[in-house]
Amino acid sequence: MTAIFRSLLPAALAIALALCPLPAAAQGTKDRLVVAVGSDVATLDPTIYHAIISYNTRINIFDALTDIGPDNNAIPHFATHWESSPDAKTWTFTIRTGAKFHNGDPVTIDDVIFSYQKIMDDERSPTRIHVNHIATIDRLSDTQLRFNLKAPFAPFDRTASIIAIVSKRAYQEMGADAFGKRPVGSGPYKVVNWIKDDRIELQAFDDWWGGAPAIKSVWLRAVPSEASRSAALLSGEVDIVPSIPPALTQTLSNRPGVKVKVGDGYKVVFLGFNPADRSLSDLKMRQAIDMAIDRNAITQKLLRGLAAPSGQIVAKVSFGYDSNRAPTPFDPERARQLIREVGYKGDPILLQYPSDFIASADAVASAIAGYLRSVGINVKLEGMEYNTFYSTWLVRKLPGINLFVFGPNILDADSPIFSIFASSGRRGYLFDPKVDELAEAQRSAADPHKRAQLIADLWREADTYKPFAFLYNEQQAAAMRNEIEWEPQPDGFVRLWKVHRASGQR
Repeated sequence: MTAIFRSLLPAALAIALALCPLPAAAQGTKDRLVVAVGSDVATLDPTIYHAIISYNTRINIFDALTDIGPDNNAIPHFATHWESSPDAKTWTFTIRTGAKFHNGDPVTIDDVIFSYQKIMDDERSPTRIHVNHIATIDRLSDTQLRFNLKAPFAPFDRTASIIAIVSKRAYQEMGADAFGKRPVGSGPYKVVNWIKDDRIELQAFDDWWGGAPAIKSVWLRAVPSEASRSAALLSGEVDIVPSIPPALTQTLSNRPGVKVKVGDGYKVVFLGFNPADRSLSDLKMRQAIDMAIDRNAITQKLLRGLAAPSGQIVAKVSFGYDSNRAPTPFDPERARQLIREVGYKGDPILLQYPSDFIASADAVASAIAGYLRSVGINVKLEGMEYNTFYSTWLVRKLPGINLFVFGPNILDADSPIFSIFASSGRRGYLFDPKVDELAEAQRSAADPHKRAQLIADLWREADTYKPFAFLYNEQQAAAMRNEIEWEPQPDGFVRLWKVHRASGQR
């Protein structure tokens, strides 16, 4: 075991041993479920907020035309069915009838169009990246609408799972600020209270088109500390922790009253480079950093085998995964040689990361810093609160290196391609006409085999610039009380309408 990990594993063990029962305030009951999440959201308005931490609220408060099913493909949700033209340039959706918003208003085709159009018209919305391929929307009837795209777009049905349907009347009457605090959706749960940085209280919407949810009350509690979330689970203070760190998985599995479910995950942890940093502007320096990290040691020793080294931004569960792309081999000697060739003088390089979002974030960041220092790179670590990190990352204002994680909730490579690879994405630093050409080409390829090949070509082209160092694919590990019946999906989101408590419990 390397010296890097000798200093980290005792800390992980100390956390595990410190898992003792906490005062059982606001425990889950027969009619209330408490879910511990890493941090609170900035707003409940889905038209202007797209952070991944918002999805556990969004998918339960709002409906979308489609959802991603257990088989990782798009399935009907608010839309009962859809069809596309042979060239995937026009898409026609048929919506459900008789559905209601939480305020009792009927959900109409006009509400669906409004929800899309508002995002399309808002250049500042982070969600706009998922609708900017739409040219116009036609209202065909009270139950049908047609999306006319600027160009063919094969995964449009997957992307339709992202856009939340909001009440047009409520949004316009309330205004964005008020709506963001007490939104009006048509999903299985409605917001009854939001105590900032503490919890969001949800109540089952018995008039939901999918049927009254079994759990009548849900609290989404913000608990930033991984150890605190796990301790709260053991004490019965919370019922579900959707994501637990590898260091605690075995510990929780051995505790009475708790069960852990582990499966394929969709997130890839990576390093992003800001080439505006003088120390990172040379390709050889970025390559050196990539080679200096022992991914096998991190995944097997630090993450206890609950992650696998990765050589790309998407996991195996996502379309666009290239089985021929291997992780970068650990080669510290070659890394040192490249650093000498660059003429690096030891200037400090900042490495920032969201400490409350990535599993075992502090330990992973420390391990990476240790590897980089061992080849002569002067790294300074800075952990940040997720919302602060994310808002800065969105506008490309993070200096130096950033440690982050990407998980396309549509389980399709198009999401990271147009978020951080294509120059139109606004979140990455890569400006390569060939990458942009391949990005557009894969979108328009109706044949999945041809599309997969175009995506593989894009990965290879982008790698010639080394804008990222891909580290590992996280497995999805969730923990819950024994009486909770819930089957996690690779995206890790808690679809509350699928959660049940065993009869006779609590």
